[in-house]
Amino acid sequence: MPHTSPFFSNTTGYSGENTLIDDLVREQIKIYGVDLIFMPRKLVNLDQILHESSKSAFEFGLPIPTYIKTFDGFDNGNELLTKFGIRSADRLTFQISRTEFQTYYSPFLKSYYQSINSGGDVDPLKGQTADRPKEGDLLYFPFDDSIFEIKYVQFDVPFYQLGKGYIFELECERFEYSGEEFSTGYSDIDDTTEDLPIFKTQFTVDLATGSGTYAKFETVTIYDVSDVETPTTTPPDPIDQFRLYNDSGYLEGVDTLTAKVVTWNKVTGVLVVENITNNDPLQRDENYDLNVDKLANVLIVGQTSTASFLTTAAAIPEQRDDDTTAIQTEFDLIKVEDAADQNPFGFE
Repeated sequence: MPHTSPFFSNTTGYSGENTLIDDLVREQIKIYGVDLIFMPRKLVNLDQILHESSKSAFEFGLPIPTYIKTFDGFDNGNELLTKFGIRSADRLTFQISRTEFQTYYSPFLKSYYQSINSGGDVDPLKGQTADRPKEGDLLYFPFDDSIFEIKYVQFDVPFYQLGKGYIFELECERFEYSGEEFSTGYSDIDDTTEDLPIFKTQFTVDLATGSGTYAKFETVTIYDVSDVETPTTTPPDPIDQFRLYNDSGYLEGVDTLTAKVVTWNKVTGVLVVENITNNDPLQRDENYDLNVDKLANVLIVGQTSTASFLTTAAAIPEQRDDDTTAIQTEFDLIKVEDAADQNPFGFE
């Protein structure tokens, strides 16, 4: 039967030719590429039935040499005006060496996922993949201090050159923050949420009740002292549990809450934290009083700084696109104080 020449093969190649192309690919990336920060996604509170996670975390970042395929600018770099605000659809395509990823990064990722699984093997059903970058992982783009999310990983570009693949092509889109937690150790990445008003709680502390200075991005422990007759900066004993909704939507009792410090103003006594565990920020007290938050009277202790203060109020910071306060203020100025306003239609 006829077949292609075994001496000039364009599909199978030889180990020496494969190695040569692989070396050239890695050399090109090192010469013309840039160093980005690769952040694998960790799924938190994973639903074991649907295999979906209500929250994600990024616990470390790894420098990785990357070639920017879209070197002449963002693809589809249009800004769309939606009912949720302005959405940027900037896209970039990156290329990384398959050999380098599997040699230097895969063993580390495998060890990381095994530690999460208590020694068990990497579980793809938990969104864990060690042999390649996966959809949902992030790349930090230093030129404009932005983060891109991997939307799709191409395995066959270029199409099986001498019967083998040499790169992973990553199709990425600008990352949209939705409550993820960053603790990578890179300040330019970990401050991603600092200017975002969502997923934050603002505490007013009584400066006369405690001492210390909260450190930026440190984790704090929150204790409920609302029922303590004379609260102090010492955690109450016994601990009075919070009754809050968890990520699955069920009301449960928890001893303490944790959060991450975003800003701390020791002069005004204002502490802003983010990602409070087991907290629905819109949940109010049992009397449905919108002006009273369940977290109004708590003790906040820094796990690193050991700073501790009692709070007098808790609120959600006003968002840039939230005009509720402005509308209410204007209404209060123009409304007519008349008894008839209380029952304008005369219902008995």
